[in-house]
Amino acid sequence: MKRTYLIMLITLTAIAGFTQSSNNEGTVVYEEVIKFDIQLENMTPEMQAMLPTENKTATVLYFNEDVSRYEYLNDTDAVIEEESEGGSVQIMISQPENIVWRDLKDKKMIEQTEFMTRVFLIESDYESDEWKLTGNQKMILDYPCQEAVKTDGEKETKVWFTPAIPVSSGPGDYANLPGLVLAMEADNGDRSIIASSVELKSVDESKLQKPKKGKKVSKEKYMAIVEEKTKEMGEDGAVEGAQTVIMTISQ
Repeated sequence: MKRTYLIMLITLTAIAGFTQSSNNEGTVVYEEVIKFDIQLENMTPEMQAMLPTENKTATVLYFNEDVSRYEYLNDTDAVIEEESEGGSVQIMISQPENIVWRDLKDKKMIEQTEFMTRVFLIESDYESDEWKLTGNQKMILDYPCQEAVKTDGEKETKVWFTPAIPVSSGPGDYANLPGLVLAMEADNGDRSIIASSVELKSVDESKLQKPKKGKKVSKEKYMAIVEEKTKEMGEDGAVEGAQTVIMTISQ
């Protein structure tokens, strides 16, 4: 009996050690949801009712202890079609070529982002995010998660991260916490991201490469370009790397 107990103890210790190690590397698939309210002049109520109110996109995060890379899972454009007796609506949503690569050891970040058909490559250090823990907890995909929030003026962003995966990364800009971010909500719920699957296993190095496409600019230079082009268009603001919507309406 004593010998059996010792063998079981050694086996369990080995399994526990392996599990802890594997939690530092893997792949997370997310569903990103963006809600929108399209209002057009001279449109009948029937046609207005056909317009979509949200777009769902699959994104993916590859990570290990040293680096992570976040991007769209599919680079094809999304097409939404609706038909009725009063006409038809076709909306094509073009996916931007956005990639966020993080050096988790040296706190460096490279963003490949598309703005007004131009692609930029932005290199920067991590910005100091002032996340505050709320004490709220919940389970996401069987992982215990904690809630953290940060505010920018009147805007509040919420994330849920899990210390069970001790990697300080997450989807896009939502990272720099003591655990992997599995969910996010911003813009009063108009934009959200939530993990749909987590796979903890070795990631091929090709999935973790730095993005290389685009014109190299600093963060400050890029923001200046966005501000200048936004003013030219007469807009009050712009969404960085926003999806492009092309709509065809037949009546």
